[in-house]
Parts: sequence; C-alpha cells; structure tokens
Amino acid sequence: MIRKDNFIIIGSTGRNTGKTEFACRVIKRLSKENFVVGVKVTAIDCNEGTCPRGGEGCGVCSSLTGKFVISEEILLNTVKDTSRMLHSGAQKVLWLKADKNFLTEGVDALLKLIPDNALIVCESNTIRTVIEPGLFLVIKNNNDKHIKKSAAEVIGLADKVIGFQDLNWDFLPDQLSVINNQWLLREKATAVILAGGKSSRMGGTDKSLLPVNGEPLILNIVKQLENYFDEIIIGANNPEKYEFLNLRIVPDIEREKGPLMGILSCLKSSSNEINFVTACDIPVMNIPFIRKMINLSGNADIVMPVNGNENYEPLFAVYKKSIIDVAEFILKNDGRRIIELLNFIKCSFVDFSERGWYQNLNKKEDYLRFLERSNSESLI
Repeated sequence: MIRKDNFIIIGSTGRNTGKTEFACRVIKRLSKENFVVGVKVTAIDCNEGTCPRGGEGCGVCSSLTGKFVISEEILLNTVKDTSRMLHSGAQKVLWLKADKNFLTEGVDALLKLIPDNALIVCESNTIRTVIEPGLFLVIKNNNDKHIKKSAAEVIGLADKVIGFQDLNWDFLPDQLSVINNQWLLREKATAVILAGGKSSRMGGTDKSLLPVNGEPLILNIVKQLENYFDEIIIGANNPEKYEFLNLRIVPDIEREKGPLMGILSCLKSSSNEINFVTACDIPVMNIPFIRKMINLSGNADIVMPVNGNENYEPLFAVYKKSIIDVAEFILKNDGRRIIELLNFIKCSFVDFSERGWYQNLNKKEDYLRFLERSNSESLI
C-alpha cells in the first residue's frame, strides 16, 4: 500500500451520486491557491467482459489492449469527466485505464507524472486498494440500495460515506481543507472537552493544565481537534480558568451532578446534532478512530468504545442531542451514571481492543509514564 497524504480519493456506490460534480467543486475551490492535479482511474476486469459497468458500454474498457494506458486531458469543452475537471481549474488532468491485475504498475507510472507538491483529486473506487490517501470519500445515492462491486470492496475504508439525495449531498466540498499539503475533513459536529473534574487522584493538581509539549494539556487537545470540527466547547464550572483558550465555556446546569450533567449541559449548548465528547485527561486524540465513531452515528444515539466484556469508555464517545430528554430524566431521578443512558436509547459499540495510543492521565504516575513514552517516541 502506498501512503499519499496529498491524495483525496472520491468513490461512489453507483451512478447518479454527483461524484464528478463533487470533485469539480473541490478543484474549483482549491486550485486558486494550490497546484491541483485531477485524476480519473478506470480499473478494468477483463474477466467480466467488455463492459464491467453493464449495458453496451462506451468502448473505454474494450479499447484497452495492454496492461494500462495513461492519457492527459487537453480539451475544456467536452462532457467527459476529465474535461470537466480541467474546466474547473485543475492545472493537469490524467486518466489511468488499467487492467485490474496490473493496477499497481499503472499507479506507479501515474505517480511519476505528478509533481511532488501537487494536490491530487482522484475519482475512483479501486485505486483505494493500492493507495492509502489523505482522505477517502464514498458518495452513496440514498435512493439506491445497490452497491457496485468496486465500492463494496473498499467502502469499509472510507473516511466518510456521503449521502446524496434530491441533488444534494449531506456533506459539502466546503468542509474540506488543506494544511501543509494534507487533506483535512471538518465534520459538521461539535467537540466537547469536559474539564469539570476535581483531579482528586492527581493529588489536587489540575489535570487539564498539566504541561504537555510546553503547553497546558487541554490546549494540546484543542489543537488536535480544531481542524476537524466546526465547533469546540469546554464543559467547566470555572470559566475564568480557560479564558486563554478563546472558546465557549459551558458550566453545568446543576453543580455536583457528575459527568452526565456535564454532557447534558454541553449538548444543550451545542450547535450540532452530533457531538464528540472527551475527558480533558486523554492526551492523544486518534482522529481516524473518532471519525469512525461519527460515521457510525447515523442510526444510533450514542457511539461508544467498548473493550472486552462491558468495559465501556463513555468519556471518549459520540453523543447526539437526541439523548437530552433521557439524560434529564435520569438526573431528575437521582441517577448519575452515564451508562444508564444505554437502558433507554440506541447505542452502537466500537471495539476498543487495539488502543496502544489511548491513555487516561488519572494519577501522577500515569502522567509521568506518558511523558516518558512521548519523549522516547520523539527520539525514534
């Protein structure tokens, strides 16, 4: 697998998803300040006949006589996908047509034609089996339950499955950005950092302000999240302590009611239906894992990691505003445990067994162990 952070791959589950239009809007917005290369990849399975897409075909697949061929688009005024990419502002547009069995060789040849400093907007499903991109998006027509074979093989690798219905996507090209030639996806979601604990197991030292890389831990967490969420709020009862963050501070509606009250208070103040909630003592924000939970929230009120038999991680989970009424009911009846929510709402669980990156800084020895590990890894 070839890692290419400057690639964004846009696939689709079938026809009529607006895939090319989505790619063209991304190109149009970013090509003014970046060197953008548009790429279309057609992987041909010769065992499936002259047209793997069905029907009589357009002649593209049947015209391939070798292992692969790469052509450059030079026409602006045709209806071809590659021509539309060029018209949208791409400085260069390439089309790779390859026998599926020789796709890796075709991709190697393609990469030699692309400048190292370019941003690549690529239309394909199958290329995801060869390249691990900065972002992989799959667009799905919500009115079509069928998923074509090339999409079914890779959809589980998608950073985002975008719904398409009534000529609209539920995720817009404007939510994509680029920093240092790397693609970033900004979720229409809120990140909530709970900082209302008493740090009693840390000997009274405020965990949220422990120095990590020369700055308070909570600021380090904010910096890891800020490029991926359109809102960040801090749950805390002492706003003045966190003024330096320049973020909205949300106090508990009622004091001394525990983290469930903190979650409820922040959900009520959140601008978004989907909310990622984390404690302030988890120093590493695993963005792919967080994104996976958000992607699973479509049919669930909560998406929560679980390690082993009911070993839940409720303070590194995704919550929807739909739990507000249930949370209020539990708290009004003297309940405090977040896990009580699971008795009333739909929850999806994510396996949390492989979590070498995860650590809670509950005690001083946890903090010192984390610093030692971080320093040793930085020297490798």
